[in-house]
Amino acid sequence: MLSKFELISMGASVVFMALALYLIQVETTLLSGTAKATQTAEVAKARLVVVGQGEDINKERTAALTEASDGRGNLKKLVIDDIVVGTGEAVVLDDTVLVHYIGTLQDGTEFDNSNKRGEPFSFTVGGGRVIKGWEEGLLGMKIGGKRILVIPPDLGYGSQTIGPIPANSTLVFAIELLEIKK
Repeated sequence: MLSKFELISMGASVVFMALALYLIQVETTLLSGTAKATQTAEVAKARLVVVGQGEDINKERTAALTEASDGRGNLKKLVIDDIVVGTGEAVVLDDTVLVHYIGTLQDGTEFDNSNKRGEPFSFTVGGGRVIKGWEEGLLGMKIGGKRILVIPPDLGYGSQTIGPIPANSTLVFAIELLEIKK
């Protein structure tokens, strides 16, 4: 179970990531056409970006979000930010995991929270029960790990509106891995 401090810390990270995404959208509108084309081609090389663990974590987060965005500031890659790495074996395909999570929209609006329900969520990675951003984003995570996933629309719900989640939404999840069942 997350402590009050950990929830506040993870919430602050989610807000920071949402703010950084907004600032990237503003910044990239200032790029010239050639720079936009170059940046877009570079972003298309891989499907995900992992936040580095350098000395200036905020700079690392901003760099990861910039790399994951197209020339217009739209998120195109999954961004993984390990707040706490965890220990033991890492999640692999076909593992059943037990997690607590908080889901928000890019602007920080919370749409789901397993902690508030008091019930962790369990699913099999690769089983198709969750969005692709979760399927890919939990791989490599270790027990006790706390991870922020910033998920582009194509790895989330795409053009579908799901409850309070508008179509084409970038989703931000704070996830704590409680257990892995092999």
